[in-house]
Amino acid sequence: MRYLLVTLTLSMCFTVQAIEQACSQTIERSSPSVGFIDNKDGTVTDRATQLTWMRCSIGQTFNAQTSSCDGMPTAMYWQDALKTAEKIRTSPGHAIYQYAGIKNWRLPNIKELNSIREVACVNPAVNQTVFPNIFAIAEAEGGYAYVWSATPLASEAGVMYMDLNGGSLASTFGLEDYERQILLVADKVTE
Repeated sequence: MRYLLVTLTLSMCFTVQAIEQACSQTIERSSPSVGFIDNKDGTVTDRATQLTWMRCSIGQTFNAQTSSCDGMPTAMYWQDALKTAEKIRTSPGHAIYQYAGIKNWRLPNIKELNSIREVACVNPAVNQTVFPNIFAIAEAEGGYAYVWSATPLASEAGVMYMDLNGGSLASTFGLEDYERQILLVADKVTE
């Protein structure tokens, strides 16, 4: 009985893993907070690219009081991600239609997604002040988190995505290999 208690206690200690962001102090930040304008509406604008990003992944809700994202990102297949972005852009009945007054939300291409990657950090490889709780899926499941891009690979019938753990860019082997979360972006609108 005593052996069983010790075994159970030890196994519980090893199954609870916290994933914490780790950042190098010797590598210059590629995506510092000062590089973004907080629009105070759940979006940020990248000063370098002039792109506006939702701070939360689809499925999460921006909490203005805590400047964080509540809830869990919704993981979906690529085709569903494209359809979701289209509905947000065109369907007045969608819960986040014209979110923050912006009409042109879409999936980012792989270059745009790479522009928010923080090369000095892992787990996640993005600025957590700018994109809070983006790593919720990995933390809940003790594993990995990925974000879709809108960049297809015609030669391989795959799609590019970003690994939030290490920031690497990769491609799928088909259109429906795994579900991934989405983070939407909008172009600067000139009036």
